[in-house]
Amino acid sequence: MKILTFITGIGYGHTIRQRALLDFLKNNQFLVASYQNGYYYFENKYPTIRILGPKFPEKSGRLKILTTCLINLRLPYYYILNLIKLKKAIRKFRPDVIISDFEPVALYLNKNIPHFLIFNFDPEIYKEFIRVKNKKFDLQNRYINWVYNKARKVNCPIIIPSLLGTKKYKNFYRVNPIIRELPKDSIKDLLKKLNLRKQPIIIMLGGSHFGDRLLKKILSIIQDINEDFLIFGYKIKGKKTKNITFMPFKENFLEYLKASKGIITMAGHNTLSESIILKKPSLIFPIQNSLEQLINAFVMEKHNLAIINYRKNLSKKDVNSSILKFLNNLEYLQQNLSKLDIKHNGASQVYKIIKEISKSK
Repeated sequence: MKILTFITGIGYGHTIRQRALLDFLKNNQFLVASYQNGYYYFENKYPTIRILGPKFPEKSGRLKILTTCLINLRLPYYYILNLIKLKKAIRKFRPDVIISDFEPVALYLNKNIPHFLIFNFDPEIYKEFIRVKNKKFDLQNRYINWVYNKARKVNCPIIIPSLLGTKKYKNFYRVNPIIRELPKDSIKDLLKKLNLRKQPIIIMLGGSHFGDRLLKKILSIIQDINEDFLIFGYKIKGKKTKNITFMPFKENFLEYLKASKGIITMAGHNTLSESIILKKPSLIFPIQNSLEQLINAFVMEKHNLAIINYRKNLSKKDVNSSILKFLNNLEYLQQNLSKLDIKHNGASQVYKIIKEISKSK
């Protein structure tokens, strides 16, 4: 099977999720289309087309809607250029299937080819979020619904990877988390393999600048805590201390996560999926005004799987209080995670959906 896959290139969550899916589908042929982080990640792994995509202001811990709109005024023009380039690529590659990880340009391509849209926004959870938090995100919700409605118009199934497993749901296919292959070694063996003196706390702040200010506050606190901390980041560097180590991006990140006590992170769906499957407690600082991140954090909070700090303007005192609360509740969070019965077979579920629908078409 020839598969053309489109991947949102902002951050690394969508990219890593698609890497997990493509690894599962490795016996097929692929052509990847992405931009920014997605393009740089895949360009040396699979045949990859560079397209143009949206940009996000990344200098604070809040998503600024007006600023985001202003810096993306040329986006319609970019989509026209993308369509011209991609139609040529389709004529040459002749894909059997088109998969989009929430990159809407894919929905405007050849309608005779089976399309599949993957995104973790669940409208039912959003309704519950509004009821509980009494807060709406009309603009972001309208954009997501516009993409979902466009998918329905071209008979493109919408597949939702869920943090808490599969449920029957009209108009959507809800699947288990789509994550990379899990480490098989025991925690004891991983500590030895990774040269770790004891189980660390992982700090993962993603592939953007959103976590810069947060990290500075965290660093001023954790140096006095009797725990080892491993800080992972794609653009983050720092000086090693007695209990703090900075790590570059590593393909075997899940080995470090499995060997850890827990993780401090933002509310990216992929990282939270991996932490749930590996039963690792998390301390979450969701990006303010980001509907996707706030809903992810809401799900974790609802089931007592994480400590969440929703504050808009985090002070050092706020961060310190959250870290101490997290460390004091590791056992409680671990017990709640241990009760979950969630499989990590999302990739195989997606493949089954693709096979069945493609065959019927």
